[in-house]
Formats: sequence, C-alpha cells, structure tokens
Amino acid sequence: MRIRKRRSERGVALIEAAIATPVVVLLIFGIIEFGLAFKDYLSMSAAVRDGARVASTLGRTTNTDYAILQQVKRRMLAVDASQIERIVVFKAVNPSSTIDSVNPSCKTTSIMNVCNSYSNADLSRPETDFTGGGGAPDQAWPPAVRKDALSAPPDYVGVWVQVKHQQITGLFTMKSTYTDEVIMRIEPATIS
Repeated sequence: MRIRKRRSERGVALIEAAIATPVVVLLIFGIIEFGLAFKDYLSMSAAVRDGARVASTLGRTTNTDYAILQQVKRRMLAVDASQIERIVVFKAVNPSSTIDSVNPSCKTTSIMNVCNSYSNADLSRPETDFTGGGGAPDQAWPPAVRKDALSAPPDYVGVWVQVKHQQITGLFTMKSTYTDEVIMRIEPATIS
C-alpha cells in the first residue's frame, strides 16, 4: 500500500511547482517594480526640496532659475534626466499654497508675474539664456522682481516637479507620473 501511495504522488510536486512558480515570479517582479518606482519618487522629492532651498537662498540673483534647474537635475542622479517632464518655479501666496491654488496652468506654460514653467529641453540651456529679460525662459516671473527685503516682506517661492517613471516589466498598472512641490520663503537679503 505504501508503494501505491508514492506512485500516485509523483506528479504532485511538479504540478505544485507549475502553479507556484508564476506566482513567485510575479511577486518578485512586483517587488522590483515597486522598488524602482519608490526610488524615482524619493529621488524627485529630494530634488524638489533642494531646488526650493536654492530658490530661497539665491532669491533675486539673476541666474536663480538656472541654478534651480541644475540643482534638480544634479540631485536626481538615480533618475534619467529624460524622465523629468516639467519643472515650475512659482510665486506662492503663503507656505501652505500649492501650484493648483496659485494657478494650475503653470503646469504647462509660464504665466506673467506668477510662474516660470520649464520643460525637459530647458535643462540643457546655457546659463547665459537666463537673464530675466525678453525672450529668456525666466522672463514671466524674473528673479529681479522677487521680493527679498525683510520689510517688503519676502516672497514665497515654490518649486514643482513632474517626473515620468519608466516601468521595466509593464505587468502592473502603477501610476507612471509623479509630482511633488515645496514652498519656501526667500531669505531676506536686506532689512529695508
């Protein structure tokens, strides 16, 4: 009777392996995909904070927006620069403002005295393009008009970034575009 039982269980291990293997492979791919997406989000989030710090520190300096773009690009080493879709530098009303409460159109285009909206192509522009004057990419809200005097009071500046995550497996319908924003007050350069 023991021999008969062993013979009838020979194929069970093979059937169990055939059922379990796809589940395990799917689980492994899911972990990898989630990990890479989380890496992209964390990298973007850190880059936005660093970009806002640069905006806060440089304030009215002519090349402020150029420095912001370069800092965001430099900080996102874990993400291919081609994945950065949009960077917006905008004038926030208060520290709890959002780009949507200021003007949602800033996500696609620059708006006079409100925001400068940059595409991926602007990341490779030379610093000499960023003059705040006519034809410059930062002409809509040039750094020269930003308030940095303590008596003014200083403006709040926001940095919003949109990044596209490239899925490697394509098996999951994860969110493929991530955004984040940070608002900081421009550090006062003068008292009056």
